[in-house]
Amino acid sequence: MTQPQTSIWGTILTCVEIGLNIYALQAEHNQGLVVDANFAKEKLSEEALMLGQQQGDHIYFDDVKSIVPTYELAQQGAINHPELSEVIANPDKLAQEGRYFAPEYFGEFEPPRDAAGKELNSCQRWDNGIYLTERHGVQQLAVHQTAGNQVLSDMALHHASGQGDYFFFPINDCSIPVYELSASHPGVLAQIINEDSLLHTLCEDYPQYVGMHNLHSEEWGHIHDCPAPKSLFLQVQLDHAAKHEPFQLDTDIHLSSTYVQSNHSPVLQARESAEAFFEPSEGMEW
Repeated sequence: MTQPQTSIWGTILTCVEIGLNIYALQAEHNQGLVVDANFAKEKLSEEALMLGQQQGDHIYFDDVKSIVPTYELAQQGAINHPELSEVIANPDKLAQEGRYFAPEYFGEFEPPRDAAGKELNSCQRWDNGIYLTERHGVQQLAVHQTAGNQVLSDMALHHASGQGDYFFFPINDCSIPVYELSASHPGVLAQIINEDSLLHTLCEDYPQYVGMHNLHSEEWGHIHDCPAPKSLFLQVQLDHAAKHEPFQLDTDIHLSSTYVQSNHSPVLQARESAEAFFEPSEGMEW
C-alpha cells in the first residue's frame, strides 16, 4: 500500500515511513501516526483501533493517541526506523508516558507512595497523577513526574522535592504548579476556590515568574494582581487557616469575596473553561 497522498489534518508537510505500511505524518493542522487500514486491523487491538479515525485506505491516530498503536506495533517489531531505536529496543517505556496521554488504554498513574512502598496517608485524587496527600506530617500537592515534566515549568519544578515517581509541593508553596496544572487539568481547576487569591499569591511570592509569564503570553492571558488574601486559593488552605490562624481581612475585602468564588470574571478566566479543555499537544515528535 502506498503512503497517504491526502490527510484528514490538511495539507501534508512531511510523511516518513517508519515501518511497512506505517507512516509518521505531519500535516497543516495536526500530526501523528497513519497506518494502512487492512494492516492496522490485522496488527492492532480493538482498543487501539477505537482511538483512530479511518479515511479511505488509512487509519489516522493523532499526536496524543498515536502512542497506543506505536506501542503495540513496536512490541511486534513492526517499526524499524533508526531514529526510533530506543522505542524499538524497549517499547514498554512508552507505557509510562501512555498513562498520561492515553490513560483509557494504559491505565492511570498509581497514587504516590512512601519510601517503603506504602500508599501515603490521606491521598485525595484531584486528577490523573495529581493528588493532595500528607507527607512528613505536612499536606502536600503530589504530581507524577511524567505529568509534571509535560506541563510544569522549570521554575515550578525548582520548588519541588522528589520521592519515587512524584514531585511534591508544600500546600503553602504550590501557587505556580496549581496555576500551570489548572490550564490543562480540569480536576485541578475545580480545586481553586478563589482565583483572585491565586493571582495575588503569584504576584506577591513570584514577581519574576509573573513578569516572564506576561512577557511570553498574549495580553488576554496576563497575570495581574488582585485585592485578595494570600495563599487562600485552595479549600485545604482555608481549612488550615481556620484551624490554626485567625483571619485578618483587609477592610476593602468582604467575606463573601474572600471565601466564596465571586461571580465576576477574574483575569484567570481568560484561560479555557472546564468545558473546553483540550488534549495536550506535546505528543510524540517524529
